[in-house]
Amino acid sequence: MTTASGRPGTAGAPRAADPADRTAEVSWFDTREITLSRSDLAEMDAREKARAAAFVFPADRHRYQVAHVMLRRVLAGHLGTDPSRLNFGRQRCPTCGGVSGKPVLAGVSAWEDDPEPLRGVDASWPGLSFSLAHSGEAVAIAVARVPVGIDVERDATGCVCSLASAMHPDDAAIVEVLPEPERHLAVIRWWVRAEAVLKCAGTGIAHGMDAFPVLGAPVRSRPRLPLEPEVPGWAAAAGCSFAALSAPKGYQAALALPGLRMIRYRWGPDR
Repeated sequence: MTTASGRPGTAGAPRAADPADRTAEVSWFDTREITLSRSDLAEMDAREKARAAAFVFPADRHRYQVAHVMLRRVLAGHLGTDPSRLNFGRQRCPTCGGVSGKPVLAGVSAWEDDPEPLRGVDASWPGLSFSLAHSGEAVAIAVARVPVGIDVERDATGCVCSLASAMHPDDAAIVEVLPEPERHLAVIRWWVRAEAVLKCAGTGIAHGMDAFPVLGAPVRSRPRLPLEPEVPGWAAAAGCSFAALSAPKGYQAALALPGLRMIRYRWGPDR
């Protein structure tokens, strides 16, 4: 799992995302190995600080802070700016039109003594997309030149069979016949794939996760693409292609990009 040494995120700036739209960069962080100083936390904006303060348990607060500080640093590395200057917003949900759609980089703020915003970065910044996920002690950040979705979940510690009711019928049929604990692993595999696709599409899980299957093999009538090393499969769903990701032990993860494409990904700095 990628971790920063010293001041988190400064050990090596991420490489710029490959212009080819089939590539995404994925960075991993372990919240147990990162200590945030007061100056580190100052990089977050007022909304993020308020959200962090609302957590009751310190471990949850620390996970949130690490995730959002590291997101700022990964993106700042791509843009060549200071993490604290980044502004975020949300697109409208493509399903309902609400304001809870995909998080986006809205722009870069000017310093108080800087008469102009950073040149070359407009209010919408259409050239860089990101997705953030965290579970347990793992934080994953994906960056690409097209919409991207990533999800990570810790393997189940209890029974998760009840989640089968939220699946597409094809996926539920696959899971139903599996013995435990294989069934529990399959449920988590379904979850990370479906959520990665929905993050990529911009709808999230609020409108359900049963509109498409993600556990079966690709439909034979669609063109089959060669598998990538370390990416053990792909399939198309909801207008996206997705692939399983190499994840820390005890976790499962998936990455989604729009359209039918071969997915390549690379680890972020310090890997």
